Amino acid sequence: MSSDDLVCAACGGRVAEGRCPTCRASRELLRRGDPLPVGPFLLAALLCLVLLVLLTA
Repeated sequence: MSSDDLVCAACGGRVAEGRCPTCRASRELLRRGDPLPVGPFLLAALLCLVLLVLLTA
């Protein structure tokens, strides 16, 4: 699957076409990319915190 296959939940059109403001914003986010994905770091930090709490209890 590529970004060309994504369908907008707001207008039902393809995100690549940019029919509505939501499509255009999503398309710009996809083009820029995320230079530092926070998700994996946040998940690792949360896991470390849970392990720390379990080990000290």
